[in-house]
Amino acid sequence: MNRRFSRCMDIADFSYQLKNVLWSEEALSLIPDFGWNDGGCRSLMKAFMIWFGSDSLRTYQIVKEPDQFHSEHAFVRLGDWFLDGDGVSGLLEMKHRWLYEEGFSAVIIREFDPETEPNHSNGEEPHYIHPALIRKLVQILDKHFHHQEVYALLQSPLQPTIQIKKEPSHETEF
Repeated sequence: MNRRFSRCMDIADFSYQLKNVLWSEEALSLIPDFGWNDGGCRSLMKAFMIWFGSDSLRTYQIVKEPDQFHSEHAFVRLGDWFLDGDGVSGLLEMKHRWLYEEGFSAVIIREFDPETEPNHSNGEEPHYIHPALIRKLVQILDKHFHHQEVYALLQSPLQPTIQIKKEPSHETEF
């Protein structure tokens, strides 16, 4: 198998490689017309749930208001780390990215159950690609990474990979 993960890899290295795999033509061909942060996040979340086992991780969402229940973004948490289409992030990195790179006015990060996520206020249903394509995404992860080694790495203590000078004052449910 073509696995590029090695025991000497740290979180930053794995994050970089994961992002490269997810944004490769091989993976992006499964979600034509959108990316991992604009329509593919729930499908990636499901793939991670299958790959790691749903008992190994928790599902999280970003919403803009406390009474909002339809996710603006969905991802998983394993140990202290969040995984999504941008790789691996700590809590502050995730908040920073969605506030300043994605331009959200507020970012509330909280655990949620994707099985009970309601439609958006405009009637939009939570979007997932076909289950066979999610399974194909799991196969791509398995082809490039050794799942048990990744799991062990993500159980390591949180060590921020970027520095943020000022903590955003927006509320976070965690």
